[in-house]
This record gives sequence, structure tokens and C-alpha cells, in this order.
Amino acid sequence: MQNNDTIILAVGNTRIDKFITYQIDNDLYEPENPFSFSCDSLIGIKAGMTCRIFINNKLELTGIIDSVARKMNRSGAFLEINGRSLASVLTDSCVTNFKGGMPSTLPAIVDRLLKDVPFISKKNFIFKSGSDKSRIKKDFLELSPGDTIFDVLKRAANSQGFIFYMAPDGSFIVDKPIEIGEPSFTIHDSQNDFKYIEGSVEEDISNAHSEVIVMGECQTADGDYKVVKARAQNPDYHYRKPLVVSWNEADGPAKKVAEMKIIEEKASSMTLQYNMNGHSQNGKNWNINQFCTVIDRYNGVEKASFLITRRSFSLTRTEGKKTDLTLERGGRI
Repeated sequence: MQNNDTIILAVGNTRIDKFITYQIDNDLYEPENPFSFSCDSLIGIKAGMTCRIFINNKLELTGIIDSVARKMNRSGAFLEINGRSLASVLTDSCVTNFKGGMPSTLPAIVDRLLKDVPFISKKNFIFKSGSDKSRIKKDFLELSPGDTIFDVLKRAANSQGFIFYMAPDGSFIVDKPIEIGEPSFTIHDSQNDFKYIEGSVEEDISNAHSEVIVMGECQTADGDYKVVKARAQNPDYHYRKPLVVSWNEADGPAKKVAEMKIIEEKASSMTLQYNMNGHSQNGKNWNINQFCTVIDRYNGVEKASFLITRRSFSLTRTEGKKTDLTLERGGRI
């Protein structure tokens, strides 16, 4: 049983390592990553301060304190701290500059949108898999009142088949979703070092299809319109069930839209959830965007590799230190 994992919340010059409870979430597709701690009420922490969370002396999250509440119950006084990752600045901040057209590359879009954003700059973005070279259609980048910076960046990245997620140090990685990789972790139904406390495997094909057909119109150089049609197939689907999707140029290349829809359906058609002791395995903290070998014969998985898409570290008085994991077949947008 792994119960010696160390947790440190660093806020300014204050380092806290004793907690009553905590929960630290990390999701590949929802980068706000909320966290909460309850601890000694004498600690001087205020809302709006930046913080870092270390697990086993490794930086795992860089964030901002959203709220601080001092409370009292039968057990005594305590401080309740809530916050989110630096990505919350992007999800909370609306675009305010609507003058001129948007640039056509992701680095240039980032440079324009982040000019007046606190804590985050273009230096925080790391572009992989050629994501800095992709050119995005102007039609796709039209801005509307109420659009957040995160909304615009996500739409732009997704249109070219990229995701962006937040790294522990506060940087943002723009990359292709990974579909295969060398497993870094193991979950086993019977081996003590890798055994889960609770586990479930759900296969749901209700939202998946054997084929995706994308249809629409686009304008040619001479001003006429032509019909666009693209297909992508899922050869592993159980029976014929086609999906026809309406398309326009703002959605990105039609063929890519069809292919990414199939990838997303395949990835989300099987979801695994496990509750593990502690926060690490063989000296490595559980982490998202990493593959894990799963042997769970009780729930119908003989041996296969799955991508960790969500983790949640927690401490409670009744259960101690645990990690909840969500896994899927591979990366999706």
C-alpha cells in the first residue's frame, strides 16, 4: 500500500505539507484542473495568489487561489482553499479586441490573444508535431462577443487536429492526440503492487458509427460553389451505422473532420475507471497523457494498453491518500 506520498502546497514563501483533506484534479481535455485543500487556519493565504503543488517533490500543478474560507466545526478551526490551474485565466477571460483579421497560424494567434493576459505569455506555449506551421482558414477565426481566449485557441487547434493541454509548470502543450505509446504504469486485478481498490470497465457504442460522411459546400476561386464530400470508416464497428455530418469551410478540411470524428468515437466508446492506493507507482506519480497496461479479467480486459485522460489525487480522513483514474483507448479532441 502506497501511503507515504508527500504533498506540498507552495504559495509565495509559504509551504504547507499537513492537510486535513485535499483533492487535486487533472484532466487532459478540461485544463482548468480545480483543486481544494483544508488545513491549519493560521496560515496567511489570500485569494488571487499564485501557487504550485508538488507531489513527491515533483511539480504537478501551477495555479491560482480562487477562494479562501475560514471555518469552525467541532474539530476546531480550519482553512479551506480552492483554486484552479493557470488555464482558468484563459477560460475566464473574454476576447476584447475585435479589430482586424486574425492571424492564420497558432503561434501568431497566441501572440495576439495573450498580449494583455496576466501570468501567461506566448513563451508558455510549446508547439509540437508541426502545430506551429499549420495554416488556419480565416473563416474559422471569426470572433464573436462572449468568446473566451480558451474558446478561440481550442477551436483553432482542433480545426487542424491538435489539442492543447496544460503541463505542470504552467506551460501549454499543443500536439496531436496520441493513439499508441509505451505504457508507464500498470493496473492489475490480482498483483498486490498494482492492484486496484475499485474498478469498472464500460463499453458504450451508442454514440459511435461504422462510417462518418461529411457533406457541405465551399466557394471556389471564381466565386462558384461546389459540393464537398469526405468519408472515414471504423472497420472495428459491430454493424453498419453511418453518420452524415453537415460541413462548412469554417470546420476545417472535410476529410480531417471525418477522420477526427471516428478517432473521437473510438476513444470514448470504452471508459475505464480505477481507484488506486497512494499517488504514485514505482516512483512515478500517476499522470495524464500516459499509457497504462490494464489486466482486469474480472471486468473483461485480458491485457491491453489505455491512455490515462484524468487523474484525481485525494486525501480524506476515512480513506487516506487515493488516486482516481479515468482511461480510454487513445487520444481524442
